[in-house]
Amino acid sequence: MDLRPRTVLAEDSYPFGELTLSLAPDAPVFMDGGAMFGVVPKTLWVKHKASDERNRVPVAANCLLVQGPPGNVLIEGGVGDKHSEKERAIYGLDERGVLVRSLKRRGLEPEDIEHVFLTHLHFDHCGAVTTYDGVGLRPTFPRAKHYVQRGEYEVLLNPDPRSRASYLPDNVEAVKEAGLLELLDGDVEPLPGFEMRVTPGHTAGHQVVLVKSSAGTAAFMGDLVPYPTHFKTNWVAATDVLPLQTMTTKERFLAEVRERDYLVVLYHEHALPVWRLRGDDYLPL
Repeated sequence: MDLRPRTVLAEDSYPFGELTLSLAPDAPVFMDGGAMFGVVPKTLWVKHKASDERNRVPVAANCLLVQGPPGNVLIEGGVGDKHSEKERAIYGLDERGVLVRSLKRRGLEPEDIEHVFLTHLHFDHCGAVTTYDGVGLRPTFPRAKHYVQRGEYEVLLNPDPRSRASYLPDNVEAVKEAGLLELLDGDVEPLPGFEMRVTPGHTAGHQVVLVKSSAGTAAFMGDLVPYPTHFKTNWVAATDVLPLQTMTTKERFLAEVRERDYLVVLYHEHALPVWRLRGDDYLPL
C-alpha cells in the first residue's frame, strides 16, 4: 500500500480577495499513529489514516505562501534537510529541499520571501528556515523576518524532558544570529492583515496565524488541528503537552471559525488540506 503524501500540485492555489494563497509543501514524513491520535483507539483512527507496517501514518508539511500587497509571506517552516541518516529512516524522509523547490514552482527564490510566520518551534514546523551550506548554518530566507511567540522560543532553549526531542535549536539559531527573529508577546498583528492568535495546548506558546483579506479570513491551524479528524474536540495528539487545554482552546477557537466562516488550512493533512466548517460539519474545498 502506497501511503506517501503528494508533495505539491500546481493547482493548489486559491484566490482570496486581493491575496493569493498557495500551498508550498516541504517533504512529507511518517510519524507513529499513536503520536498523532493519542488516546483514540486505532480501530477508529485507522478508518481515516491508514498506517504502514511500522504503525506510521503519512504527515504532510503544507507551508502556506501568501502573495499580495504585503509581499511574499510564508507561513510555517517545514521539515528541512538537516537530518541524520537514522532520523531520515525513522521518519521516512526520502526527499530534501522540497520547500525551496515548491517556492521555485511558484516563481520565487528564497531571497524573495519577506516574512515567515511560525506557529511553534517543533522540528517539523521550522526545520527548513535554516540550511547547512557546507561550512555552517545560515538562514534559508535571508531577507525575511521570522515571527514566533517569545514563550515558545524560551521553551526551545530550555525544553522539558518530554518535549526535548521535538526542539532543535539548530533550526532557528542562525536566524536569531542574523537579527531576523522577531519574538511576539501574546495576540498581535505584526504585519497588516496577519494576526497571531495564541492557542495553547499542543505547546504553551503555540499560535494560529489569521490571514485577512477583503474575501474574509483564513486560519492556518498549525498543530491545533493536524488532521480533519481533529476538528472533533476530544481527538487530541499524544504530542500535545497540555491535552485538556488543547480541547478548551480548540472548542473556543473553532466556535469563532464557524461563526465568522473562516477558511481553514491544515498543515499536516496530505489529502484535503483546505476546509470550511458549516455547523457541525466540516467540508473540504
